[in-house]
Amino acid sequence: MDYSNLKVFLYWDKYTWYALGALSASLQKHQIPYEVIKGNVKQPISKALNTDYRVIYAESSRSWTIEALKNRLKIIKKAFTSADILVVVGGPHATGVPEEILNMGGDVVVIGEGEETFPHLVKTFAQKPITNGDLETIPGIAYLDQYKTVQRTKRRPSIDLDSYCPYSDNPKFSIHPPIELMRGCAFRCRFCQVPYMYGNPRFRSIKNIETIVKHYINHFKPIKKTVDIRFIAPNSLGYMEKKRGIPNVSRLKELIDCLTQYDIRLFFGTFPSEVRPEYITEETISLFEKISNNSISIGFQSGSDNILTNMRREHTVQDGLAAFEIMKSHGYLPVFDFILGTPSETLSAQWETLDLVRQFQGKALVRLHYFMPLPGTPWQDLIPVPLSSEILTEIGRLAKAKIITGEFVKQMNQIEKLLESRNPQVLSNS
Repeated sequence: MDYSNLKVFLYWDKYTWYALGALSASLQKHQIPYEVIKGNVKQPISKALNTDYRVIYAESSRSWTIEALKNRLKIIKKAFTSADILVVVGGPHATGVPEEILNMGGDVVVIGEGEETFPHLVKTFAQKPITNGDLETIPGIAYLDQYKTVQRTKRRPSIDLDSYCPYSDNPKFSIHPPIELMRGCAFRCRFCQVPYMYGNPRFRSIKNIETIVKHYINHFKPIKKTVDIRFIAPNSLGYMEKKRGIPNVSRLKELIDCLTQYDIRLFFGTFPSEVRPEYITEETISLFEKISNNSISIGFQSGSDNILTNMRREHTVQDGLAAFEIMKSHGYLPVFDFILGTPSETLSAQWETLDLVRQFQGKALVRLHYFMPLPGTPWQDLIPVPLSSEILTEIGRLAKAKIITGEFVKQMNQIEKLLESRNPQVLSNS
C-alpha cells in the first residue's frame, strides 16, 4: 500500500510512552511509516497538511493525564478542520469512557488492544477520507455517528503477544519499554482497569522473551555500562500459572534461568511488575536469588480485611503479613502499596490501615495512594471517601517520619480536580 502522502504522528508522553513501544512496533510490522512527536502538536501537523500530506494523530490516554490530552485535542480541533486529519485515541481511559474522548475532540477511540486495530485504521484512512461506513467495518473502535451518538463496533479478538514485539527500533526515535510478560489478570479487583480491559491473562513465551532480551542487549550494550531488563505484569509471580493463585514455579524458574545466563541486570517483582502478597512463599522467594533487585513490590492495598473483601482482592491482611515475614527473613526490602479513601471505607478501617503502616517503620517502604475511580472498572462512578482532619494529620506525621513515601495530599488534590467534571455517585456505608 502507498503511504507516500500520509503522515502518522504518535504523541510521546512520559506517563504513556510504554504504549508507544507496542504501537510503533505494530506499525513497523505492517510497514507503515510514522513519526514520534512531543510538546508542540500544532506545528508538525500544520507543516504536514500545508505540504499536501494527510495526517493521523494518535496518542494513548491515562486518567492522570486526561486534562493535558484534552488541551491538545482542543488545540488540534481549533486549528484544523480538514477531513485530511484523523485524531485517534486509545489506552485505558479512552477504553473505559470512549464517549468522553469523542466529545472532547477525538475522531476515533481504539477500544482495548491497538496492535491490530490501529494499523487497520491507518490502512483505511490512507486510501481515502474515512466515512462512518468505513468505521463500522473496523472491529475494536468507537466513534460518533451523524447524530452524535457513540457507536461501538464488534470486539476484536485478543492478540497473541508473541506475534508483536514490545519495542521500536526506529533509528529516529527508538522506544524500548519494560517487556510485557503477560496481559490481563486472573483477578477482578474493583479498582483496577487491567482485567476489565484485557480479560484473563495471556502470556508471552519464554522463547519470545529471550529473543527480545537479546535485542535489548544488542541495542543498549554499546551505549550503557549495564543492560537492565524489567518487565510489565499485574502479578509477575502469576506468569504462566495454570490455575489462579498457584504460581507455576517450574516455568518461572525456567524463565529466570534462561535470562540470567546473559550479561544483564534482571529486575523482577518490582515496578512495573508487582506481586500479590499470597504469591510470596518459601518456594517462590527462592526464585529471587538470581534476580538483581533487593526489594519486592507488593500490592497490600488495605489494613482492613473488610475493605480487602470489598475491593475483591481475594487475599487477607494476614497474607500480607506472612509475605512481609518471608521477605524480611530472606533479606528483601518489602515495598507495599496501600490505598485510602475507597468506597464504603469507614474511619475505623482507615485507622486499621494507618496503624498497620506504622508497624512497618524501618522495616519496609510504604507507598500510600488516594483512591482514584478509574473508567471501565466497577468503581468508576464512585467518589473517594473524604478523609478526616485526624487522618490527614496522621498521614502528615507518617510522611515526616519517612514511614510513607510519595505526595499523598498533592495526589488527593489532583484527583479531586479530575473528578470535578464527572458526576459520580456516593456508595453508602450500609
